[in-house]
Amino acid sequence: MTTVTSRSTKDYNLAKPTWFLLHIDAGQLSDYDIYKRTTEGFHRHDVDALISAYQPLAHKKITSRIIGKSIRTLQRQNSSGRSERLDALQSAVAFQYAKVLEDAINVFGDQQLAEQWLSRPCKYLDGDIPLDVIHNPMGFQAVEDYLERIKYGVYQ
Repeated sequence: MTTVTSRSTKDYNLAKPTWFLLHIDAGQLSDYDIYKRTTEGFHRHDVDALISAYQPLAHKKITSRIIGKSIRTLQRQNSSGRSERLDALQSAVAFQYAKVLEDAINVFGDQQLAEQWLSRPCKYLDGDIPLDVIHNPMGFQAVEDYLERIKYGVYQ
């Protein structure tokens, strides 16, 4: 696992998903601050750290979806050793994945339950798997809305 800051390994393992990208609790930032950070672009190694920390993200080949390149191309670029920044759109998609994962953990109260829910077909999403629709802004909003409904017990 790649260390992204000088935090201790214990802190790193307890980090919220959005922390991997922002290096601060997202709740401490305004929406505009988050927008500015996505516009600047997240470092690729921060996205890789996020994905390696959460199994469903690694299993679903989310890096390829975020960056918009094939797995083989990503592997070839990784071997070059440079740490590139994602563009604004790629960074926004990366943040969407981290945000939904963080919100699901908060709603279900457990990382494993959240990861299971995100990886299974969802009746509310017409049988689509939440992780499969998050890369699209409207899919992201649909998943966020449904998590909000679950949080307040409104399932219909």
